[in-house]
Amino acid sequence: MQSLTELDFFLTLCREGSMSNAARVLDISPAAVSKRLANIEKRLKIQLFNRSTRSMSLTPEGQIYQRHAEQTLSQVLEMEEQLSRHEGQVRGRLKVNAPLGFGRKYMAPIISGFVQAYPQVEVTLHLSDIPHAMVDGAFDVAIRFGELPDSNLHARKIASPRRIVCASPHYLARHGCPQHPDELANHECITLHQNRDSWSIWKFQGSEETCSVKVGGSLSTNDGESALRWALDGRGIVLRAEWDVAPYVEAGELKILFEEYQLPNADIHLVYQHHAVLPLRIRHFIEHTQDYLARHPFK
Repeated sequence: MQSLTELDFFLTLCREGSMSNAARVLDISPAAVSKRLANIEKRLKIQLFNRSTRSMSLTPEGQIYQRHAEQTLSQVLEMEEQLSRHEGQVRGRLKVNAPLGFGRKYMAPIISGFVQAYPQVEVTLHLSDIPHAMVDGAFDVAIRFGELPDSNLHARKIASPRRIVCASPHYLARHGCPQHPDELANHECITLHQNRDSWSIWKFQGSEETCSVKVGGSLSTNDGESALRWALDGRGIVLRAEWDVAPYVEAGELKILFEEYQLPNADIHLVYQHHAVLPLRIRHFIEHTQDYLARHPFK
């Protein structure tokens, strides 16, 4: 008889599409993933996946197994939710997805406090630089920045920090301090490319004007932490969310530029699938997250 752990493992393989990706999510080696799958197929006496050197796909038998695995896990979660409501307790499993930088700085301590308040909830935090699809129960809640493309998701805005243009005093001493956004075209600007979005055009809203400036320089990255590190090293001017740079601004390691202008806020949403009745563990997690961020402002 299959265990819930086995079903969870199988569905993770289905979602990730390869053993190497599944290994990263499960925090085990690809060899361990392969061995575990082989043991399941041996016990069932069927082949669940067609394998190639680069990808894997479900066999017809695997598709049947996937459908029943999803139904079984869904029924177990529904049962746990009904028991929790009957007993007035918050319990069950909660799978959270968040971007790397924000996840390390904020979601890790948020979850630490949450499990202290609700010890019967088992929480898994998965950090990634690419948002994962909220399908097939992959995650219960996820942190998303900016606009939300998935109309079938519910979203709760939990914070709306400013975006800030800043540079280190060392950079400004060598290259001068730009007085107007248009002058950025003559400066080294560190650009960011994340989630298919390119932040090479910076938009400014002043009291009397709006301007968009195409920026560039010798450094670009898909990692916000690297961009921030380069700015601290005096390599250029950077555009980052307030939550990311506030400690360095306060310490004098970075200087805010163009304070008389506003940039589009870096809205932070907590998103989740539609539920006829929102599970207690998700509702309390949303409330806990909002309360934490209200008590720990970004500046």
